Amino acid sequence: MNNRLRTKNAFTLVELLVAMGILAMMMAFASVIFRVGIDAQRTAIANAEIMQKVRAITDQLNADFKGLNKDSEIFVAWVARAVPDAMRKDNDLDGYERFDRIVFFADGDFQSHGANPKIRGNTARICYMLAKKPSPIPGQPPIKVDGQKPEKRILARNQHIMTADPTLPDFFDPNGFTDSQWFEWNNRFEYDKMSLEQWKQIPYENKKNMLSVITGIKFDVPTVSRDVWGSTIDPADPDSIHMLLCDGVAEFKIQSWYDAQQRWVPEVDPDGDGDLSDTNFMRGGGAGGLDPEAVPGVLYPNPPYGVVQINNISYPRSLIDKEHFSAIPGLGRALKFTFTLHDSRGILKEGQTFTHIVYLDN
Repeated sequence: MNNRLRTKNAFTLVELLVAMGILAMMMAFASVIFRVGIDAQRTAIANAEIMQKVRAITDQLNADFKGLNKDSEIFVAWVARAVPDAMRKDNDLDGYERFDRIVFFADGDFQSHGANPKIRGNTARICYMLAKKPSPIPGQPPIKVDGQKPEKRILARNQHIMTADPTLPDFFDPNGFTDSQWFEWNNRFEYDKMSLEQWKQIPYENKKNMLSVITGIKFDVPTVSRDVWGSTIDPADPDSIHMLLCDGVAEFKIQSWYDAQQRWVPEVDPDGDGDLSDTNFMRGGGAGGLDPEAVPGVLYPNPPYGVVQINNISYPRSLIDKEHFSAIPGLGRALKFTFTLHDSRGILKEGQTFTHIVYLDN
């Protein structure tokens, strides 16, 4: 009788170690693939959010400037601030970031956001600018734009409907405004109880205060406290939310097409050589920099008191009128808006920069 001895081979120690190594590698690859997939999904969500913001801004710009009223006032001011080394990348490599603003009148079908009952009108005064924020310390002035983190800044669209509705409270008398009334008028009200013609007839002494408060720019020598200049938005405050167009807007730059020089103006460093002798901004900030107080701007029309104040560009006041609108530096045939947007979760650390052009010669 033949008996066979059956043997069963087991894995050797080396084989077990190799198998465990392969398994570890597979798990590591799976982890990397999973992480890449998650990162790709998060990036896609961030990009989708930013594109929604782009559409919100560009659609509103298109609608507002389609109704631009060239028979009324326009005030544009350009603000450049040095980019801190520890802050974000400088998009146009000129060492400055832009906090520009514009106020104008537009014709269209406008209605209030929060007022009850709704206020409606066919003409509105509109201002675009990056907003200040309330200080977390009671009694302290609002936080200026350059004191905010870029990804936390807010683009404001402050709309005041021109109306003669007799049921609305009477307009405050700006001759006797307190600082708190100036603040309330600019940030809480959604209307001006006057016609466009009445606005044009406001005395210069009042108008310089009003433009300073609306835009946050020192217009001439205003008598109103700086603390109430410009739009101030608190996202938690329902009385200011009507001004919030888009959050996460790090920079807002406005330029106009200037036919005479065939370029967009103004620029901090037009030829990009690092020498600011050709800048369109005001010099005087020390070390060859820009003046932090004096800013270039355009006030249209003249008469009564229009002016073009852009460094290295000369334009006669007598031609700041509707007939020569397309030739005016700072206004012209088109405006180019450049803005940097961040997603709410901070996925795209540097944000994304976009450019949008609206045409004014229609």
